[in-house]
Amino acid sequence: MVIAHGNDCGNGLFPGNTQEFLQNMVMQGVDAIEIDVWLSADGHLVLRHDPDLEDSTNGSGFIEDFTLAQLRNLNAAYHWSRDQESYPYRHKPLKIITLEETLKIVGKTPLILDIKSKQLRAARQLSALLEHTGKNCQVIVSSFNHKVLLEFRRLSPETATGSTSWEATLLFFAQLLRAESLLAPRYQTMQLPMQFWGLNVVSRGTMRAARKLNLHVSVWTVNGRADLQRYIDMGVNGIVTDRPDILMSMLPSREPKVEPKLLERAS
Repeated sequence: MVIAHGNDCGNGLFPGNTQEFLQNMVMQGVDAIEIDVWLSADGHLVLRHDPDLEDSTNGSGFIEDFTLAQLRNLNAAYHWSRDQESYPYRHKPLKIITLEETLKIVGKTPLILDIKSKQLRAARQLSALLEHTGKNCQVIVSSFNHKVLLEFRRLSPETATGSTSWEATLLFFAQLLRAESLLAPRYQTMQLPMQFWGLNVVSRGTMRAARKLNLHVSVWTVNGRADLQRYIDMGVNGIVTDRPDILMSMLPSREPKVEPKLLERAS
């Protein structure tokens, strides 16, 4: 699977977690889109990667301290640049958008939702929204926060989730001993980094264990051609990348549906 990474820092084709990013990834025909979710002060799930607004917007402070109306006044891509010289979206502001809006924008394209918030209320809001929209089967929900993900699993047991960090660590060491069959995962997918503590997390042993447990494995964030080819050859189920256009060009019959029209080309 070609999974577009909701990257905010300029490594991708478009500012991640924005409407422009989502629309262009859908048009390119990616298999899924990875996005990041925080909770606004008034309880709306909003798209953003970093907790601090000054990293990518023209605002400052912690994103969860602001209401949706206040966040709407910011330019979500104010500091976005691919070369650190031109800032094309300062003259074409992009708003911070909600997850509810996102679900409408992407249509039937699957989403990997990374809950960045540490609030249990974020898990509750997400569960309620997916139930209301009927999108439970269109998403995979992950989080680095163990308590938040467990709360979501409790509320939405029918929705696929990724492994927590400690669950992934347990499987990694279990497969080294070929003891993975002793595990009974409560998750269906694993979104794994290329390396953790200096170790190559995604290996042929990891893939063998994951297949034995019927787990879907994707690796992040892979951009270089050599690394992309290595994981293709390894047989991972999905690759999370800032450059889905490059990955598609390396897969048989998977050219992008449309050529990405970068704003910089027109400016």
